[in-house]
Amino acid sequence: MPIIRSNAIRIKRFRELKETLRTNRNRLLVGIDIAKAEHVAQVRLAHTQLVDKQLTIPNTQVGFERFWAHLESRRAETGLTELVCAVEPTGTYHEALARFLESHGADVVLVSTTVAHHNRRTLDGTWGKSDPKDAHNLCDLLERGHVLFYSLPDGPLADLRRLVRLVRQARTELAACKARFRNTLLPRLGPAGEPPPPALVATLPGPLRVLVPKPAPTPRPRRCAASRLACATAGDPGLPAGAWEYTDLAARLTAVQARITQLEVALIQVATPLPAYGWLLSLPGIGPTLGAILLAEIGDIGWYTKFSQLRKLAGLDIIGVASGKWTGTTRISKCGRPLLRWALYQAAMGACRNPGWHARREALIAKRQGDRYAFLKANTELAAKLLHLVWGVWRSGQPYDPRHRSGGPAALAPARRRGTPPAHIVKPRRRQAFDPHPGPHQQAS
Repeated sequence: MPIIRSNAIRIKRFRELKETLRTNRNRLLVGIDIAKAEHVAQVRLAHTQLVDKQLTIPNTQVGFERFWAHLESRRAETGLTELVCAVEPTGTYHEALARFLESHGADVVLVSTTVAHHNRRTLDGTWGKSDPKDAHNLCDLLERGHVLFYSLPDGPLADLRRLVRLVRQARTELAACKARFRNTLLPRLGPAGEPPPPALVATLPGPLRVLVPKPAPTPRPRRCAASRLACATAGDPGLPAGAWEYTDLAARLTAVQARITQLEVALIQVATPLPAYGWLLSLPGIGPTLGAILLAEIGDIGWYTKFSQLRKLAGLDIIGVASGKWTGTTRISKCGRPLLRWALYQAAMGACRNPGWHARREALIAKRQGDRYAFLKANTELAAKLLHLVWGVWRSGQPYDPRHRSGGPAALAPARRRGTPPAHIVKPRRRQAFDPHPGPHQQAS
């Protein structure tokens, strides 16, 4: 049975490809437009000539075998051994073909959907879109080296990513249930500007009572409960139907919460054997669930050669727009993996329970006086700092030590002025000359 190479070998091979895709002509390049029923591919000799303008690949095992036999014949005709295939991730339809090609020794890389969208219009100056044009577009980007590493996780990491996806879907359903109650069912109980009376809240199912907003601390005139009940009855003409609607939403809410609890328990069980999980849990603000999410989103730290790559993956890299004498305000890119960025932000919020991190956040907020988003920006900056600590502990293979220079109180203190020594550097005292007749202020007490 064909064996897929490990990710460690594949990432090393990918780095070699990135350096030589623009210059090496001794390769066969294949761009594959992914679809549900059948794929469309284009084969070309790198930077030389077009070999096959359009090939149709049925999305079946027999179709894959025929496609590979055709590629082998092209290899024999050209005398080339290297074969690089570029695919655009379309749902999960590309996974079967990508694993088939990898198991037969081909190099499979990804092309970003955003890059493919913007480059498609530059091919012929038109806005048209078709499967053969998309395959040609992927070949063009592959020749220029605009490709991404295609990770094929296996074992606990693959299970972790699937569980994280399920947890994310369940949390989305939970948020939808809460929004339905807040925006649709709760206004039926009376005016939305004030909370319903306790007598009316007591008639709701238990899971929905928690979602009812609490009354304001300041007393204000309110109508009697009978009037509110009359409004509720008038706003909901079908009382039994309305009761069933509240009961159904409460059942959905309970079921989703139970699913989230079970998935988080499974998430922790899968992540616990991994060595990096213990290192991440030693960082401030990172709990069991957030640590598992960080593991799933980052993957393997060996895939990255420098911290800037990890920062781009989280979308925390700083970008700016400037033209002539005008310079815009810098901001984070918000690209990459949004779930990774969310987990880091939540971890930064939790880390601020620590006095050192809380003092740092207050200093960052004070630096942005008058900015209405100062709190958000300060937490985002701390999230980037926390990502740097994740990079450090994962690369070193050691738990987080608060006494270390990169993460201790000296690193979390407010920024100092340029030219002044750090707080941990103490200037040596100047040695005084010996005075044979000391004055009263120099005598020992």
